[in-house]
Amino acid sequence: MKGLFYGGWMKPNPATLLLVLLALGGAAGVFLSGSKPPPPAVVETKSETASPALPTGSVVDLQNQITLLQGQIEYLQGQNDALKDENAELLQKLGTLGMKNTPPVVMKDDGVAPDFVGMGLEMMKMRKLQALPLVTTSVSQEEVEMAILAWLKRQQPNDEAKKLTRGLAALGWIPEAVDPLPLRAALLARLLGGWYDTESETMFTVDPESASGPAVTSNEPLGIAFGQLLREYGSTLFQPQHGPLTTDMRLAREALISGDASLTRFLHSLQNPASAPTDDLPTEDPDHPLNQVPMPVFLRELALFPFSRGFDFAQTLHSAGNFPQLNAAYSRPPINTSEVIEPEVYLDPERPAPVEITLDDVKLGGVEPFLDDRLGKFVCATALRTYNNDEDAGMGTRGLVADRLLAWAADGGAKRDHAAWQTLFMDKASADAFHKAMLNSLKQRYNTKGEADFTAQGRFVSLMRNRGDAGVVLIDAASEAARAAMKLLMK
Repeated sequence: MKGLFYGGWMKPNPATLLLVLLALGGAAGVFLSGSKPPPPAVVETKSETASPALPTGSVVDLQNQITLLQGQIEYLQGQNDALKDENAELLQKLGTLGMKNTPPVVMKDDGVAPDFVGMGLEMMKMRKLQALPLVTTSVSQEEVEMAILAWLKRQQPNDEAKKLTRGLAALGWIPEAVDPLPLRAALLARLLGGWYDTESETMFTVDPESASGPAVTSNEPLGIAFGQLLREYGSTLFQPQHGPLTTDMRLAREALISGDASLTRFLHSLQNPASAPTDDLPTEDPDHPLNQVPMPVFLRELALFPFSRGFDFAQTLHSAGNFPQLNAAYSRPPINTSEVIEPEVYLDPERPAPVEITLDDVKLGGVEPFLDDRLGKFVCATALRTYNNDEDAGMGTRGLVADRLLAWAADGGAKRDHAAWQTLFMDKASADAFHKAMLNSLKQRYNTKGEADFTAQGRFVSLMRNRGDAGVVLIDAASEAARAAMKLLMK
């Protein structure tokens, strides 16, 4: 194991050794590559019969010393190369401990195997995580997507994700209800270039031959960082025994770990420029790998939020207390996307407790809603930005305190279900700003004159004020009877 930590701590310096050898002169022993060290030199006592020494400054003596030093330098260089090879071999063995039937390591175009284990060691050292490196293996991109999908299904069992898209479709924010988990898995595989499978405790990296684009494999450092953090904090951050998370809370928790991974990868690339992303293709370009996933724009925004806004959140925590502050956040994760967007709210020791919107009854025609969720500030802002500029959308979400989305199945072959979205703001002025922005959205989406109560495109829509003018409720129903009943429920 002598070469295991050679890369950072035990690297021999030929220049330093050369100076030492020059100081020692010809007294230094000669070690030839592959030969045994010579026996200790016998020190002869000075006597009258001893042969006189050659002049130290003679040309012959200097040439002999130069030849001697050249041989020693060549030997040291050979030892240097041997230690490098031993180091790489030991790291690879360490990274595959416990693995069975390990497939051969895929070589990159330059013929050099990617050193994911070494990269992981460097990141853990920089991130100050005390853990063994990840076991890594290269598999197809499809297998990576399947591993991600299995994890996502454990986080949102019982078709929770499908129910959410049914509710978003009922509000008209996405064209139709879809199963978002396979789409998210495909997006994450391209975004991370791999995945840490908690079941097999193995880091799967995408085989370059199966990758949908070069940007996928160039994202491997981000995947390694995410995998290390998922292994370290995943069981703390995502605890299924506590029941399903709301959309708002789930996005906030994903933003913590995704932002932490993004920051770790960024700091690592500063120290190792070779690992920095090389693909400069903007994400809005149709040829970008992320845009190969046929995902509704609204859902794509939600899937990318943990990385984009999570990076800013993690950076703020790191600035406030370095990595110990980030480590502590996993025991006290953000409770909503509002805290991610405004980290100073999260860092406030007296941060306000979440407000719950209570209703006396949520049954529509005696039927329970199939969806009862909290969307949060980011989803609210995303909905408003669709038809408003950033300034008006920001003003419309600034004072949001709480929200609650309810959705019921629509009978009679309706393409969209019934939905009611109750929002609550800190004051009337904040509710006014939201009401104005949402009214503008409805006007453009349904091509109306701007009224708050209308029927268009087979939908029965109302935007009402309630809760002392601090609340706004949006009703989008498939029938007049359902709209009338929801108005009574939300009063």
